[in-house]
Parts: sequence; C-alpha cells; structure tokens
Amino acid sequence: MKQLSSYLGLLFLLVIISCSPEPTVNPPEPTPNEEDLSLFYISPSGNDTNSGHSPETPWKSLSMISSHDFDPGSKILLQAEKTHSGNFDFDENDGGDSQNPVIISTYGEGKATIDAGDDFGIYVLNSAGFKIENLIVKGSGKDSNENSGIHFYNDLDDDIKLTGINISNCEVYGFRDFGIAIGAKNGNSGFTEVLIEKNKVHDILDVGISSYGFFSSDKTGYSHSQIEVKQCEVYNISGYDKPQHSGNGILLSNVQNSLIDRSVVYNSGHGNTNCGGPVGIWYWDSDHVKIQNCEVYNMSSGSGCDGGGFDFDGGVTNGIMQYNYSHNNEGAGFMVGQFEGARPMHDVTVRYNISENDATTNGGSVYLFNGDLVMTDIYVYNNTLFINEQNTNSRSAAIKLLDWKKIEGNIHIMNNILYANNGADAVIVPDGYSASLQGNLYYSATNLNISYHGKNYGSLESFRDTGNEFYNESPAGVEGDPMLQNPGGGNIIGFGNNLSMLEAYKLSSNSPGIDAGINLKIDIGEYDFYKNTTIHNGKQDIGAHEI
Repeated sequence: MKQLSSYLGLLFLLVIISCSPEPTVNPPEPTPNEEDLSLFYISPSGNDTNSGHSPETPWKSLSMISSHDFDPGSKILLQAEKTHSGNFDFDENDGGDSQNPVIISTYGEGKATIDAGDDFGIYVLNSAGFKIENLIVKGSGKDSNENSGIHFYNDLDDDIKLTGINISNCEVYGFRDFGIAIGAKNGNSGFTEVLIEKNKVHDILDVGISSYGFFSSDKTGYSHSQIEVKQCEVYNISGYDKPQHSGNGILLSNVQNSLIDRSVVYNSGHGNTNCGGPVGIWYWDSDHVKIQNCEVYNMSSGSGCDGGGFDFDGGVTNGIMQYNYSHNNEGAGFMVGQFEGARPMHDVTVRYNISENDATTNGGSVYLFNGDLVMTDIYVYNNTLFINEQNTNSRSAAIKLLDWKKIEGNIHIMNNILYANNGADAVIVPDGYSASLQGNLYYSATNLNISYHGKNYGSLESFRDTGNEFYNESPAGVEGDPMLQNPGGGNIIGFGNNLSMLEAYKLSSNSPGIDAGINLKIDIGEYDFYKNTTIHNGKQDIGAHEI
C-alpha cells in the first residue's frame, strides 16, 4: 500500500507541475537605433560639433565635408530650400563607382543651394563614382567669379579613365569658366560613363557644358568615352574678350562614343570677340558622336564670327546630326568643317534637320569649310533649309561651301529642300571644290540662283549642265514650291517640348517633293524629323518630312 500511495503521490505531483503556467520572462530592452555612418547631413541651423549622421544632428558647414574622405555608398545631404555658403572639394581619396557612387543631394522637399561666391561650386580631382543631383549651384556672377560650377578633372598619367559620373536635376549659374565641365590633362587619361541629364545651366561667361582633354594632331585615342548630355537647357552664355572663341552652349571634345540629345541652347555668344565659334551645340576632335532632337536659336557671334546652331568641327569622325531644329542664329544652322591642325575628318552625316532663317551675318543654312586638311565622306541629306538673306550677309545660301581651302573629298548633298528667298542663293560651291548634288528640291519666291564653280545658274535645268542632278544617268531633283505648311513660321518650340510640334515644315499633300527623292544606298536611319519611317510607298521624299 505504501508503494501504491507513493506512486499516486508522484503522479499527482507531476500533474500539478504539468498544469502550472510557465514563468514570465521579460524581453530584452530595445537598443537605440545606431546612426548610419554613411549618411552626412548639413543644415544652416546645424552645429559642426554634431555627429552629422542624422537630420536631428546635422553639421553646419560645407567645409566639414572637405575634411573627410568618402567611401562608395556615402550620401552627403544638404537641407532643401536652404542656402549653404561654401563649396565641396574632393580628391582621389573620395568616390565610389558607377554601381555604388557617392551621392551629393538634398533632404526635405525642394533643392538646396550651394552659394560658392567667387570660388568653384563642386570640384573633383582624380576621382569618379559620384552622383550629384537636386542642387542649385551658384557663383557670385559670371563677371566676378573666377571658377566653374561643377568641375571634374583628371591629371593622372598612364591613360587612366575614371568611371562613373552622374549630374542630374541641377541648376548651375553665375560662374566664369564652365557651368559643368569634364576635363583632363594628360594623354588619354579622362573619364568614362558620364551622364549629364536634366540640368539648367545659364548665365555663365565662357561655356555652359563642356568636355576637354589633351589634344594633339598626332594623337591616337581620346581622353573620354561614353559622355551623354540629355534634356539640358543652356542659355545666356555670354562670351567675352579672350584669345579663343567663347560663349558656347554645349561643347564636347576629345570624346568617343558620345551623345547629345533633347537639349536646347539659346541667347548666347553676344560677348564673343574671336573667330572659330561660338556655336550652340558642337563636337570637335571626337569619334562616334551624335547630336539629335535638339533646338538652338538666337546664337550670336558678338564682334567675332560664327554664332551658329550646330557644328561638327576639326577631327570629328563617324558623326551624325539628326532631327535638330536651328533657327534665327547669326551663323550657320549646321556646320561641318576642319580647322588648321586638326586630325582628319571623315564619315560625317547631317540628316533630317530643319534650319529657319539662320546665317543672318555669316555662313549658310548648311555650311562646309576646310583648313587644308583631310575631309572625306560627308553626307548631307533629307534636310529642310529655309533661308531669307539679310543685308548683314549678302552671300548667304541654303548650302554653302566656304571659299577658303579646297574641299575635295566625296561630298554628297542629296534629297534636301533648298528654299532660298530675298536674294539668298540655293547653293554656293566655289570653283575647284568637290560637291555632288542629287535629288534636291530648289525654290525661291524671287529669283533662284545656284552658284557653282564660279558660274550662276537660274534654273535646275541649266544647273544640270554641270553634271549635277543626275542619278543612274537620268535627271534628278525638282524645281518648284515645296508646298510647306508655313515656311518661315516655325518660331520657338522651347525646352521640354517635342520638336514634332514644328508643323511649319511638314509637306502638304500636294507637295512636288513627295516620292521625288532618290532612294539612297546608304543607311538612312529608321525615321524622319517627325518620327515617320524614312521610306513610304517605296520612294524617299525630299526634305525632313516623309509622308
């Protein structure tokens, strides 16, 4: 019985234990969130004794940034809608890469302003891997500041290209030299994978947006590669009295595989005193480059020369200008040419562009020039060129070759509308110069004139006596009113608007230019100025519009 009693007691004890609630265990106290040491905040109401790693503990001075080194992924954030006096200065100890850049931006709603005074705004030496966005960078003024707004510079030896720059959604103004610049000094050292997008650059003395590098006519290769400038607005780049031209809008050089797209330049160059520029958008000494979907207007040459819309200059190879609108510029609408001492130029195409009332003081709608250097395989086709001669330029023309040094290298001018009024010539080709014209439409509301090899021709039929305007041994080209919608009435399209809004240069349904061009046996691209396919009904139209 004792054993049974003991067994029952043990069983009862086990039942009591198994039914008892588990003891309460309090969770550990939460630890405070640690500050993110990769974030750096700056506010005018901050304090430089703070940690700087949160919006509640920001630094006050921009100089705190220059005294630190920044690793990939770091973020430097300025309080939005506030003005921060000073500047940023980075070197080879700072930076990230294209996948994990150092970011310089804002926190809060709106943009922060860096007031650089007489100094530069953001300067980066021998480093890349930066993304700069949502900032206003201003100097004391283009006539008082001595520096540039945002400037990346590489002076390394050994042909080192630094990778990854993104500058977007910024406004830059009030500087002397450059608004935004990508520069290099030695050999083929420079930068690659550069995106400059959706920026407004204005009231700069010399150049709005630029790239430059070491130049030599004997050089092989280029300082930079893969620079893209997209959706940028550049204006009031005044220019000044300097040994070289000034007042340029977007000027890229020493670059390979580059694009300028959907950008607008205007009201610039009026302070220039030198020749060889300024121009709204252009490349020189560059390879595999493209300018497209851009507008340039109201460029001035100042007291110098040029003041044109677009240009492929000295040493450009494998370049394409397409779908651009140039108007009311003192110089040429579209230039292609060589300066003395440039590298050879070849394989340049100017197609599906529109020029209205350019060349008011010099040049022509399309203007070719040569400084006694190699210049071959130039193709100018399917452009619409409307020009009214001004009393300030008595030798204007829709197509003009400058009487300087001979152009002899396979120049093709095809399927263009050449609409010349008020005494302007349709074509000027000096004696001894090489240029083949085929499939163009010639028209003047007054007296048509084609100046070719020192002789004037008043009709297409008489011009054929030169051997031009034949294709496959049959007469080519058209003389007559192209029946454009509103020639001379193009006006300003403006930044942020689609150039397809330019209705003035569409062909009417009864235009003699429809199906009257020659089918070019080259790559003519996928679409025309208005984004129609480049061939309809099996035959190319004349001009920039394909119906």
